[in-house]
Parts: sequence; C-alpha cells; structure tokens
Amino acid sequence: MTITKPSLRARRLAPEQRRAQIVDAAVKLIVSTGHSSVTLEQVAAAAGISKPLIYKYFSRREDLLKAIMDREFADLSGRGLDTIPRNIPIERVIRSTVERALNYYAERGPIVRLLAADPAVAAQMRASNRGSRRSTNDYFVQRFTEVYGVPKDVAIIAVTMVVNAPTVSMASIGRRGISADRTADVWSEFIIGGWKALEARFRQKRSR
Repeated sequence: MTITKPSLRARRLAPEQRRAQIVDAAVKLIVSTGHSSVTLEQVAAAAGISKPLIYKYFSRREDLLKAIMDREFADLSGRGLDTIPRNIPIERVIRSTVERALNYYAERGPIVRLLAADPAVAAQMRASNRGSRRSTNDYFVQRFTEVYGVPKDVAIIAVTMVVNAPTVSMASIGRRGISADRTADVWSEFIIGGWKALEARFRQKRSR
C-alpha cells in the first residue's frame, strides 16, 4: 500500500484573496502572541504558504503591518455616516453608530492597540485614527447643532469626548464579562439622555 504525502504547495488563490489570507493570518498571529514583532516567515507558516510566496506580496514586515492598519481603518471609517438620510431620527442614528463602533472595538480592539504600540506604524496609526475620528466628529457636530440647537462649542466638546471614550473603555468592560451589545445599549441611552440635558440647558433661540 502506497501512502501519499500531503502536498506542501499552497492552494491557488486569486491575488486579492491571497493577500487577504496573508493579512488574516498575520492578524491572528499578532493577537495570539500579544505583540506585533512577527516575521514574514512566521506569518507564511501561519498562513500555510511558502516564504517565496509571501515575499511576492510583502517585501518587508512594515509593508504587511501597514496593510493591516489600512484595512482596519477602512472598515472603521467606512461606516457610511454621510450617506444616512437626514430624515432618519437622530436617536436611531446614535444607536446604530454606537452598536457598530463598540462591536468593532470589542472584536478588533486588540489588533488596533498592538499596532499602535509598534514603532514601524505607530505614527501612521495615530494619523489614520485622527482622520477616522475627525470624520465622525464633523458629522455628529453638524447633526447635533441642527437637531438639539446647542452652540457649536458645546457640540464639539460633547462629541469629542463621546467618540474617544470607547477606545480606552471597551477592553476594560470586556474583561468584566460585559458584552458589546449590552454596553452599546447602555452607552446609547447615556448619550441620548445627555444630549437632551444639553438641549434643555444650552438650546439657542432661533431667529425668526
């Protein structure tokens, strides 16, 4: 009886699929080891591909880390706030946005934090993070000044603090065994109640 050894050749994939496979394997490896100082050879082994093949897609470790970072922020910033119709109640927009954002941070927070600590991409990571938050901030500042009639500086203060809070809170909340969905429900109520309180105190009279 002849025993056939399994082939060590990687399954043929389209270039976009192979690149995504490599990035996925790198993310899993970084999260499992708790640091981003992995080598391309280690990622190739984790992805089940050869060293020459991974070098066809990424010539340096830094290029792979940047690809991970770009994908993370494309997902985080591509949430379509600008495409939301203006006639949708703001409370519904808040709940939907909070739910998506907190689930993202619960699922992807570890890789974002590990990349942010890596000198190879830390500066780019901070810049991308600022850009993502700025887009979200601008949208909500405009909507909240329209809906609740508060001065712009009040909206900027409240929005900036609300948008930044999840990045430093979700990991701690998760360690306490509280789900992202439960957190989103409570945080949404907190935000909506807070805006109603700001409206009651700061709403400006509209000129006729």
